Amino acid sequence: MIREQWDGGEWQEHCCQLLSMRYGTDVQIIPDRDRGDGGLEAYHFDGTGYQCYAPQEAYNTTALTDAQKVKISTDIAKLDKDPARTKRLLGSITLRRWVLLTPNFDSKELVMFARDKSEKVRKHPRPSWCHETFEIVVSDDSIFAREVAQLYERVHTGVDLDIPDPSGDDIFAATSGGMADRLTDKLLAEPHFAADADRLGRYKSTILSDYVRGCDQFSELESRYPTMYASVQRRLKSTLRGLARELEGTLGAGPVVIDTLQRRLEQNLQQDAPGLSPVLCHELARYAIALWLVECPLYFPAAA
Repeated sequence: MIREQWDGGEWQEHCCQLLSMRYGTDVQIIPDRDRGDGGLEAYHFDGTGYQCYAPQEAYNTTALTDAQKVKISTDIAKLDKDPARTKRLLGSITLRRWVLLTPNFDSKELVMFARDKSEKVRKHPRPSWCHETFEIVVSDDSIFAREVAQLYERVHTGVDLDIPDPSGDDIFAATSGGMADRLTDKLLAEPHFAADADRLGRYKSTILSDYVRGCDQFSELESRYPTMYASVQRRLKSTLRGLARELEGTLGAGPVVIDTLQRRLEQNLQQDAPGLSPVLCHELARYAIALWLVECPLYFPAAA
């Protein structure tokens, strides 16, 4: 399954926004520009601390789980390195929960690790910042389902953009500078296109048309629905970034990869930006495919 790939800064901003939306002034966000965050991104005045983490080089369950274990150990150690400083940061609050917010976690081994680590932290001498019922919890942003829905503007229903299909002149003007030639070179590496010039020409024209029309749709979306535009742009960007990492060295057939990605993008947009109409989700997914084919440095594998 192709997963959304978050940048660490984007994930932190996303989580802190969700926390602020739910708790308002009952949560303290901790800046990290001055000597780091000290093992806490934020804390609620009920004694719940939050740390945000999006692993960047975890391509399978083992690597993901190992990276998350290291993050837990490292940041709990930060809290315990200078208990007096941590206590000053928290004031009269003691931490009952320390929540690692992460985009995905796939192994019960991580949960067992969190339980073991929690017990070790609680053992005497228990740190001054640590409550006797302290537990480490691992979660994704599904615990903020209501806020996620608000963030991606469920208030808008069925947003559609009636953009006319571009003319041949529009496509030529928008794809000058070698863009069409680069696309041709990529497609020629796929045997079916290399063997059928007519099929290649039709597919290339479709991709370029989707690209130009999608650019116009994105401009219109930005103008009329700026918040939704930002959400959609980030979703597409992070999904495509994750795909590029996942496909490096892949020898799968180009068209199969494209069809899979398009379906995945449509599903993501319908789930994460439900204010978009199904038709617009489909068209934006096609634009993303065209954008990826035109701009991504990866090529289809040539026939052996």
